[in-house]
Amino acid sequence: MTITLAIEVSNPSASPGARAIALARVHDDGTIEELGAGVMPKNTRGSDGVMALIDRVCAEAAVPPAEIGAIAVSVGPGGYTALRIATTTAKVLARTLDCALIPVPTAEVASVRIQDEQLPAIITLASKGEKAWCAMVRADGRGGRSIEQLGVIEPGALEGSGAMHIFADSHLPAGFAAYADRHAIAVHPIMLDAGDCIRASLRRPSVAPSELVPIYAREPDAVTQWRERHG
Repeated sequence: MTITLAIEVSNPSASPGARAIALARVHDDGTIEELGAGVMPKNTRGSDGVMALIDRVCAEAAVPPAEIGAIAVSVGPGGYTALRIATTTAKVLARTLDCALIPVPTAEVASVRIQDEQLPAIITLASKGEKAWCAMVRADGRGGRSIEQLGVIEPGALEGSGAMHIFADSHLPAGFAAYADRHAIAVHPIMLDAGDCIRASLRRPSVAPSELVPIYAREPDAVTQWRERHG
C-alpha cells in the first residue's frame, strides 16, 4: 500500500473546477482509495497556491506528509509557468519526503475519462494559432490502450486517422473545429483531474528528481522573442 499525492495544474484554463491536488491510498492490487482532493482557489498565485492546497488536503485527510510514499505529477504539454511550478513542487517534495516521483504525460491523464466506445480519439493540448499539440488514443487490441504523441500539428494532419472524437479545451483552434464539423467528429471538453493523474500513474515508472522534466509543446514565448531580437 502506498499513499500517493498527485499534482495536476498543467493547463489551468482547460478544466474549470477540476481537482488540482488529490491524495489516495493505492493498494497492492491496484485499487485506489481516495483520501482527499482540492480545487485551486481563484485569484491565487500558482507557486503559493499549490503548496497551500497540498497542506490543506493533507490536513483534512489527516495524512502527515511523512506518510506520502509517491508523488505523481502531470508534466505536460501545457502552460510554461504552470508546468514549471508543478514539476518544481514535485521535485522539492520528493526530495524532502524521500519518496517515489512519477511523471505522467498530460495526455495520459486526459485519456482516463475517455470511454472505450469513443476510441480512436484525439486529445488536443497547448493550442496556439491554428496549431495544437495532439495525441491519438486507440484500443491496442489486447484490452488496453495505446497513446501516440503526434506533436504540434495542423488539423489537416488528422486526415486518415479514423478519429471520431476530439477532446479539447475552449481554446481549440477554429481550423480543428471546422475539420471536426466536416468529418462529423464529436468535440468534447477535456478533463484534467488530479485523481485521474493517480490512476494514470499506476502504469508509469518513477524517476529521480533530477530526471523529471516538463513536456513543452513549443519553446516559451520569452525565448522565441529573445532569439528574434538577438539572433
